[in-house]
Amino acid sequence: MDVLDILRALFEIAVLWVIFYQLYRVFKDSRAAAIMGGLVIILLFIYFLVDIIHASVLQSIVGAIIPIGTILAILFQAEIRTTLARLGSSPFLRTLMRQQRGSESFISRVCDSVSYLTSKRFGALIAICRQDKLQDIVNNATQLDALYSRELIGTIFMPKTLLHDGAVIIDHERVVAASAILPVSDKELKDASMGLRHRAGIGLAEKSDAVVIIVSEETGTISLAVGNILQRNISLTLLQERLEELLYADHEESAN
Repeated sequence: MDVLDILRALFEIAVLWVIFYQLYRVFKDSRAAAIMGGLVIILLFIYFLVDIIHASVLQSIVGAIIPIGTILAILFQAEIRTTLARLGSSPFLRTLMRQQRGSESFISRVCDSVSYLTSKRFGALIAICRQDKLQDIVNNATQLDALYSRELIGTIFMPKTLLHDGAVIIDHERVVAASAILPVSDKELKDASMGLRHRAGIGLAEKSDAVVIIVSEETGTISLAVGNILQRNISLTLLQERLEELLYADHEESAN
């Protein structure tokens, strides 16, 4: 290998490093990271399968289809995005990544703050991040970095304060954003008592894996939105149980 070959190799390495670093910056702390994890599993499976059976023609076809198919899947197919995200969120990949874990004291603080909000009839939206860090929403909100507490949440959602409109975003037990604007669901709501706050909570749950707590300003009732499921008029006891299931399930399964 002469000097020219060495320089060419170093140049290729540098270009690849820049490309992958920029991709990391774009996809980190977003659901796209889980999607990319799912794609890695599929691509590795296809690669090893084609290599084992020595199908050179199929290998060429797959090599031509994969880049275009990957882009289309991410951009246009919500169902494929969901499937890939689930693959990327598999227990195997989770063991290779540091994951957010809640604590019993955190859930107690959440329930305590929700109890205070309902007693005061303060309308509220509390979104707890799981794998999807909601970075786009956080970037467009009032960014904070504060430990979750009843006093902080009660102050934020107190009527007529500057931050009471919108949602609070929680990540790693910390309040990372307030006055966040959430995507509104297009789903038809049969109950007329559910207004924009419920639509926003449902909309975020539909588009991410966040756990969304909704406190009604009119009735003081508590709702919980996860995925396509909305549980209405739940008690604080049920809220605590559901939060333990949703935030602890993976941790408890791995411990057993």
